[in-house]
Amino acid sequence: MRVRVVKANGLRRNGLTMGKKSNDYTDALRKIKSQLLVSTLQRKKDHLAFKAVKSIRQRLNWEQRSDLMVDEEVWKYVVTKLACDPKLVFCHPSVLIENPLTSFYYRGLSGLSIKAAKDYFGAVENMESESTRTKLGIGKAKIIAQTYNTFICSIIENSTDWTLENGKRTIIATLGITLDGVMRNKVGEIAEDRIKHLLVQWLADKNLIVKPKGSKKRIVITNEYELSRGITMRFASEPDVSFAAGDTLLAVIEIKGGIDPAGALERYGAARKSFEHAMQVSPKCKNFYLGGVFTAELDRRMDNDRLVEKSFNIIDILQQSQSRREFFLEVFHHTLRLV
Repeated sequence: MRVRVVKANGLRRNGLTMGKKSNDYTDALRKIKSQLLVSTLQRKKDHLAFKAVKSIRQRLNWEQRSDLMVDEEVWKYVVTKLACDPKLVFCHPSVLIENPLTSFYYRGLSGLSIKAAKDYFGAVENMESESTRTKLGIGKAKIIAQTYNTFICSIIENSTDWTLENGKRTIIATLGITLDGVMRNKVGEIAEDRIKHLLVQWLADKNLIVKPKGSKKRIVITNEYELSRGITMRFASEPDVSFAAGDTLLAVIEIKGGIDPAGALERYGAARKSFEHAMQVSPKCKNFYLGGVFTAELDRRMDNDRLVEKSFNIIDILQQSQSRREFFLEVFHHTLRLV
């Protein structure tokens, strides 16, 4: 069981002037996004991958180009018209084997996100790590090369006056797609950490935690808590928070902290799958949805959705004592009868 100790200092203001659309939570998210963007660009991974490809000195055999899914017309355009070194455009298995980091370069030229690449040949994160120790076999390297070359050739064939500089800009764009995914995960982690901390702090203040024992000023954050009346509270990935008495699931909480309205329905859809599973396990389970943003369409759908017992705005819970009180009252009094 993973345990970490957190000093219960509560939520602190961050020194910014808060307007109608600004608060501690959204400011924290924006800071994380800014830091991720700057730190990622400063690492210059696209330049490192390009240098890794250029540094390959071995003589590459391009005679079986069709076997590597290299279109002949595209080959002529790149090698003859643009006079490019072919390894700077087309992926060769030997390059991947010598330095797996080069996968990042060719994946970028292909315009493939990490998620898309996984669909074709499995995990790529370790392979593209700057400190990678991954060893590729010829079979896997060939499949990867064929996949990249298929997309690269399609891009060049359907572009007007494609150049290597265009390709490098595609790498930056692909890096941005990957970064967006990382940001989404960070947003989720921040929301979950803050809500879970509030839950544990409130339970500690009310002396409702049987195990593990902490204090009101120094609480223990772990994955499982034994509460009063034989109720167990668990923190996990799905659902984010659950309450059970023995084998009976009493309530679950899904936390979706994103503040982009465009993704509100998608996040709710993911939570709904968790609610459906909870109801299959225990038909009387109460499902609570905590969201970072609510749209008119999301409100309409939830109003008509019997799976959701009640929904709460994360920002309101974090910032407003009355909203916090209503949330705790709904979960711990009306649902769990702990108070």
